Amino acid sequence: MAILIVEDDDFSAQIMQDTLETEGYETIKAGNGVEGLAVLKTRKQDVELILLDRMMPEMDGMTFIDEGRKQGLTDGIPIIMQTAAGSQKEVIEGASQGVYYYLTKPYEYNHLLAVVRSALDENEE
Repeated sequence: MAILIVEDDDFSAQIMQDTLETEGYETIKAGNGVEGLAVLKTRKQDVELILLDRMMPEMDGMTFIDEGRKQGLTDGIPIIMQTAAGSQKEVIEGASQGVYYYLTKPYEYNHLLAVVRSALDENEE
């Protein structure tokens, strides 16, 4: 099982990937929402959690959530949105779309790991 990282910033994606893999998680990277949906179309059974950037080219995180839901690709997969867009309105919008947790950049990577563990543990129940 793997964590799908949907992030357009290569540096951020690499840090998340390194952090998660150091803790024993397998990861899959996608550079935007279009790529993320393509991964889910072929490997949904392998994805147990999605780390999703909100602001990306081609398809942003909110559109990814909408399209993933319409296509049944994100059903049963917790989504953690991580973004610099952290206004109360944006957090509420993400939560109303079913986002499990909303991480505002910059954040500590031990915070990311704690949220990932919590989401995976809760999803197993």
